[in-house]
Amino acid sequence: MAPRQRVVGFDALQPTTSHVHQIASRLFEMTDKETETYMSMGSTTSLILTQPLLTPKSSIKIFLPLGVVCLSLGVFWLVQNDNIREMRIDYTKCDEIESFNELEVMPPDNVRKRFKASSAGQPVDQWKRSNQSVTFDGVTKNYTLCTIEFFLPEDLQPPVLYYYRLTNFHQNHRLYVNSRHKDQLKGEAVSLNSIKSSDCAPVASRNVAGSAEEKIVYPCGMIANSYFNDTFANPLRIPIGTNRTVPYNMTSVGIAKSVEKGLYQPSKYQVPVTAESNDSVIVPPPGWAERYPNGYHSGNMFNPAEDESFMVWMRTSAVSSFSKMAMRNKDEVMERGIYRLDVISHYPVRENYGTKSIIISTTSGIGRRNSFLGRSYLAMGTISMFFAFISALTLRYRPRRLADHDYLHRYNFQSLQREGSNGPMLRATSR
Repeated sequence: MAPRQRVVGFDALQPTTSHVHQIASRLFEMTDKETETYMSMGSTTSLILTQPLLTPKSSIKIFLPLGVVCLSLGVFWLVQNDNIREMRIDYTKCDEIESFNELEVMPPDNVRKRFKASSAGQPVDQWKRSNQSVTFDGVTKNYTLCTIEFFLPEDLQPPVLYYYRLTNFHQNHRLYVNSRHKDQLKGEAVSLNSIKSSDCAPVASRNVAGSAEEKIVYPCGMIANSYFNDTFANPLRIPIGTNRTVPYNMTSVGIAKSVEKGLYQPSKYQVPVTAESNDSVIVPPPGWAERYPNGYHSGNMFNPAEDESFMVWMRTSAVSSFSKMAMRNKDEVMERGIYRLDVISHYPVRENYGTKSIIISTTSGIGRRNSFLGRSYLAMGTISMFFAFISALTLRYRPRRLADHDYLHRYNFQSLQREGSNGPMLRATSR
């Protein structure tokens, strides 16, 4: 690419005879200081080398390699993406099933399977609604138990990952992202005034029944308060023709990144020994009231350093629809067959018009299944190849003529434009 050069100055100009007489008469009238300034302008040269002039040949050298690289990356990404097996089940409306404790066919739109093997002619996916009693700290309450039976058309090679997915949940809101106290999560006993003046508001402190004293919310902030609390059980494989079940064991250990584990430590706040005491300075977030019905005490105290699901939740998403890992199995094959999933569903999503789903997936070097980046590479590669093709046609049928002066800059000498305190100025302009 030939850089454009712009030459400004007295030496580069070609004045006419009349111009020379005008300049000579003007120099005669100048003071010594004005004359020195004026003559120094004649040797001033300004070269602009950062404005390259693209030619068809140079365009081909740019767009052709770029197109080849982008197309190669796009094909590689889509091939890797196609090797990932994934199944997604939307259980948002499980509590609205009309029949109780009876399996019925799931709506087809609630199940999405990405497998090479077909599920045609195999058992259909079913679900049912029932009740499940759960006891927290001596307090028992009934919750909706959603039971899902699905057919897995092929073996899933480890690691097998279990995700939950939420839609229309804006974890990327500025106030939400900052709503936490890092020192408190690291175990420091942060004072009430520090918590109230932090970004944890409006979930920084609250009053509890039976106490007039305002108490610190631990962990404070909107992120912790909205912690996803649906409960997932291990998938159970049901061998065809039998009533027994074979568990496929999955664990939540190891789902958090190692760098995240250093951000959470056991709390240094003092808590009472028994639930009957009411002298604790901290209380659970309002959204955790059912999990800690008697507040914090030594027998029922939240420890963020041991809860990797909490660490994953605190890693906020940049988009409004996201998936977070709940469990995994990195050693065993998930065999083909019929499976049963039990989910205790009590996390609200209807208030924000969202949905919640289960995703069971394998993985590869590119991570989870996602074709967006591969398609983006293909689109960029196609556009680059198109520009390279247009440049090649231009070079073939309308090449630049040899010694063509159309792209050269022609400068014209102009007379004195304006006169300031430092003397007259000359300016060259292109026609």
